[in-house]
Amino acid sequence: MFRNKATPDLGFVQKLLVFLGILSVLIQYAQAETTAIAFVSCINDERPNHPIWKELQEANPDVTVFMGDNVYLDLSRMKADAMTEEFNSNYTRLGEIPQFKALRRSSRILAIWDDNDYGQRDGDGSFEHKEFSKQKFLEFWDIEPSSERAQREGNYDSVWIGEGEQKIQVILSDTRYFRSSWKRDSSATECTSGDIVPSDDENATILGTYQWSWLEKQLSEPAAMHIFVSGIQVIPKEHCFERWGGFPHERNRLLELLSQTEARSIILSGDRHLAETSQLLPNDESRIKNELIEFTSSSFTSRVGFGASETNSHRVKDDNIRVNNFGLLTLDWQNGNFTVEYLDRSGTILQKFQALIKLSDAEP
Repeated sequence: MFRNKATPDLGFVQKLLVFLGILSVLIQYAQAETTAIAFVSCINDERPNHPIWKELQEANPDVTVFMGDNVYLDLSRMKADAMTEEFNSNYTRLGEIPQFKALRRSSRILAIWDDNDYGQRDGDGSFEHKEFSKQKFLEFWDIEPSSERAQREGNYDSVWIGEGEQKIQVILSDTRYFRSSWKRDSSATECTSGDIVPSDDENATILGTYQWSWLEKQLSEPAAMHIFVSGIQVIPKEHCFERWGGFPHERNRLLELLSQTEARSIILSGDRHLAETSQLLPNDESRIKNELIEFTSSSFTSRVGFGASETNSHRVKDDNIRVNNFGLLTLDWQNGNFTVEYLDRSGTILQKFQALIKLSDAEP
């Protein structure tokens, strides 16, 4: 009797299921080894041939986070037609860098702005061209006009990387659109450089009411790790440049929120034209429940050499890094730890930090 061609061969089906099962395991294993996330800030788009671009490309990150000052603009005194030309020329130069083009093809790109791509030095919520600036930002970074990020006020988002037990939440914060004006005092004795001093104004804000509420909801989501990206530094507070410590009540609120998440939260920041790792432990400040670590990488191709002898009581290493650099965060899922390396223009590792991914296993 001939087999009906429409009747499946059970032996074949069984073999296929076994094959698919093995393939599924292999795929999971391949995904489970490591996740590499590069992070950079402060880019001089007029230096397209800087050798550090090649090193970033060769690092082959799964994700690359551009943390602000991705181009340098000052729209404060410009007319509308000049502003358009300024944006277009700067973003065009960045977009035409060969290694940047290659990176956009090989790596998932995430981006936030800081003051220089916001369009106003030390810019805050009073900047009159912030909506124009946002539209140009969204266009360049290929953010869909229909997305929640594009539709709401401000320029912030939450992005997920990976799946299951390896699911990472990256929170791209906006420290410009809603921010109150800094308190400044050029004669302040606590400032060896800079003039932004701590404000006791409890109504002053960095994130604004709605972004704060949104952030609290985001951090309640289950994740293997939360990565909070800020254009300006969060933990360091001794210097008097832009920093969360300019509004101590806002800094305290953020640190408390990040340190109480079920999964580990870490901070990535830029802006400073120097690189360093800062750490807060529960016994450092009473409101801190779990260890918090901040990784600052700056600048990528812009000016360097700043911050010599600068005090940071929370710095992990004895000194900061004052050459062009980028950060590389690698999560090793097999061994349950993560490593952050700062690399220079020749690919040399300048500093390295390692910790466990799970907070429950972490020890100070």
